[in-house]
Amino acid sequence: MNNRFSPELPLLRRRNLFAQVVEELGIRIVRGDLNPDEPFPKEADLEAEFGVSRSVIREAVKTLAAKGLLESRTRTGIRVLPPMRWNLLDSEVLSWRYSAMPPLQFFAELFEVRMMIEPEAAGLAAERATEADLLEIGEAFEAMTEASEADIPGIEADLRFHRGILAAGRNPLLLQMGNLIGVGLLISHRFSRESFVIFLPAHKKVMDAIKDGDAAGATLAMQRLLADTRDYMKGHIRDD
Repeated sequence: MNNRFSPELPLLRRRNLFAQVVEELGIRIVRGDLNPDEPFPKEADLEAEFGVSRSVIREAVKTLAAKGLLESRTRTGIRVLPPMRWNLLDSEVLSWRYSAMPPLQFFAELFEVRMMIEPEAAGLAAERATEADLLEIGEAFEAMTEASEADIPGIEADLRFHRGILAAGRNPLLLQMGNLIGVGLLISHRFSRESFVIFLPAHKKVMDAIKDGDAAGATLAMQRLLADTRDYMKGHIRDD
């Protein structure tokens, strides 16, 4: 059926325009083109630049405010917030930041945080994982293995594995690290598909220690996995 005249199409087009405005303004803020020391562009100017309605601009501002990049007040208007206010665990903010800074620097920052969090999370998982948690981690590892054997990208399975470990720690705050890990894995896969295959055995050591209830072993295995991955990727990521 020809759906050129579907009433859903104008809504879809508006949604796409909205997403473009959010992304462009978000990147400009993270890149420093729009900063707290300068007035934010007028709504009318943004309408003309992007070719969208005022409602789209206002919706985009609300979205960026929810991410901690903007603040909108009745008397003072719209202003850019300093980086310390940004929600850096938001997947879009992380992606914009990655696009605005040298890849190697961004990757190093990510791994500093991952090294602080994931080894301890693996230790907690070894102590607290339920049968359902262990099944999820095991199925994720099987999916990683199948992707490796088929020589296809396994980023979704890889992320599922790490998120499964965070969930098994039974601390809801750990789950907030999921976006951070996801961006880190995306960068790794983007620069080197080989790393996925090379470090599959290291993932198995983490999984086995968790299944054995060996908290110290799981912590150490995750430390080694992250450290070896970080060191390997340093030789493959090149700043432009």
